[in-house]
Amino acid sequence: MEEEGTTLSEFLAKYGDRGYYVLKSLLDASKTYRKAKLGDFDLKDLKDFLIKYGLDYNPVPLLAKLEKEYQIIRTTYKSSSQHWWNIIDKKALEDAIYSYEGGSGNTQDPKLKLLKIQFYSLDPERIFNLLEKLSKRKKLSSEEKDLLKKIAFNDLPMIVEFLTKAKSEYEDELLNEIDMAEKIIDMAENLIININKKLNNAKEFEFEGIINKNKLA
Repeated sequence: MEEEGTTLSEFLAKYGDRGYYVLKSLLDASKTYRKAKLGDFDLKDLKDFLIKYGLDYNPVPLLAKLEKEYQIIRTTYKSSSQHWWNIIDKKALEDAIYSYEGGSGNTQDPKLKLLKIQFYSLDPERIFNLLEKLSKRKKLSSEEKDLLKKIAFNDLPMIVEFLTKAKSEYEDELLNEIDMAEKIIDMAENLIININKKLNNAKEFEFEGIINKNKLA
């Protein structure tokens, strides 16, 4: 049991407030009364509790880590519309949450906590994964170009705003978040540069083709 507690402490040290609110929300969800339950909690209830805390990020990647890497939860039922888990060691979970709340969780600067919440509400892992996926495409479809434009105009300005505040006020406290934000911006920039390079090469090839055709004529 002590091993799980240590593991969860490492989880909270790595993921900070984002990990804390996922753990707290799944614990809260496990206490929700339902006549028919297929486990301690399901994804829908967990998301509902995150929203109550004012958060709107996707918890699924962290749930996968909690199940596979940290082994504090396990799937009890999964279908196309539902996913239920059991908590393997509820005491270790409660102890880890209590310890976090008694430590940096409650004494953190409210502005620092707000910056973290705002950053993770953007679901940066989703944005990074989307950009990474697009960067591997040889050619983007019109839908993918629209998606890239949406990220550039909707998500990136907020990430840049976060990055500016974080680097000027909390560079030491937000090292992981700053690193992720910079990776997202760099990947987006490289993606746009490569798209423009391919476009310019295509135009140059087309222009040379026209010239050669005229010469032959």
